[in-house]
Amino acid sequence: MRYSLLNFVACPITHEDLTCLVFEEVEAHLPHVRLSEFDRVNAPGSVVGPVPARAQPTALRDALAREACPPASPERNQDVRVKEGLLVSASTGRWYPVRGFIPELLPDHLRDRDADRVWLESVRGRIPGPVLEHLRPLEPPSAGVADSGLAYKQAEMGIRGKVDNLGFFGPGLISPFNPHARVHSMYLIKLLGLCLPLVDAEGTARAVLDAGSGYSWTTEWMWRLGIESIGSDITRDYLEIAIQRCGAQVPHLVVADTENLPLRAEAVDAVLGFDAFHHIPDRRRAMLEFHRALRPGGRVVLAEPNAEHEHAQGPKDVMEKYGILEKGMDWKDVLQYVDGLPYEPPEQHFHLRVERTPLDRRLLAERLNAKAFERYACMPWNVFTIRKPPATATSC
Repeated sequence: MRYSLLNFVACPITHEDLTCLVFEEVEAHLPHVRLSEFDRVNAPGSVVGPVPARAQPTALRDALAREACPPASPERNQDVRVKEGLLVSASTGRWYPVRGFIPELLPDHLRDRDADRVWLESVRGRIPGPVLEHLRPLEPPSAGVADSGLAYKQAEMGIRGKVDNLGFFGPGLISPFNPHARVHSMYLIKLLGLCLPLVDAEGTARAVLDAGSGYSWTTEWMWRLGIESIGSDITRDYLEIAIQRCGAQVPHLVVADTENLPLRAEAVDAVLGFDAFHHIPDRRRAMLEFHRALRPGGRVVLAEPNAEHEHAQGPKDVMEKYGILEKGMDWKDVLQYVDGLPYEPPEQHFHLRVERTPLDRRLLAERLNAKAFERYACMPWNVFTIRKPPATATSC
């Protein structure tokens, strides 16, 4: 984890800024990507980092402030990564592990409480006593928590236990360059090439959330383009593969639930859902979370399979074997996802392929409508843009 990730992430419950405790830091210079400046970088060798200025006054906040180090130069953000640590919410005492460079920022009801307790016990001796005593115990979630997609999410989080193929995760180490699926690899690259101008039309995007990033090659490509991209996925296994593939050049990665995003309000310029949104159970809730995280004028770009997807044999096999949701979407579905939400009307994008024949030219001229677009589209998946309205100008 790079310290500047804290410019974007927040507690998934309260959406407040987090204080970073560091147990292990490693040198990892990042020469080509300029990260956003962050004013709460830990000093070398310190455990408790500077406390957020907006932290609410609590006993835990006071304990953190007493233990906090002075902020180091923002340039350290380019040179080191946090391998093991703790992210703490001062107002509630909630805490979130940073394990193997990856912060885990899941809502209470999706956490593996037993595993997290064991982990906290293993680092107990590194946490200052006054801070430790105010950390919130991990208790069962309240009965009022409603999550209609809980079974699907748990299936994704537990994918490793269902995999019986030793090569299952192998493609992630070379994504998207898979010599065993060359045509599909070329298709994915082409699809991302169509999406990127929609994500960053002006070439000015500073931060983009790659929601459901999986092996995170899309996050990596945006990162190398100079965008401070944040890959989020509910399945830690995929993000660990991305860590292996990218090494020190790894983009921001975080374990998260798209329906309960651990992001600050108005933190990102765009959200990309690339072959991911069709796994989300509650899509209206996810769209509301995207709206909260987007800056005014920001946009959501979705590149997803169509509504016939779940009826194909491959997706049906995946749903049966792994319990993962596979539900594609068409234009009418996207309209339902945003109906009544504070977005501008959605747009659908087509990349057309028209042969140089008199028949095709005549048909396009005579029938330039949605059916024609669908017929001549050379990409079998759907691409949509949904924009958040720009800020309303106010007069003095």
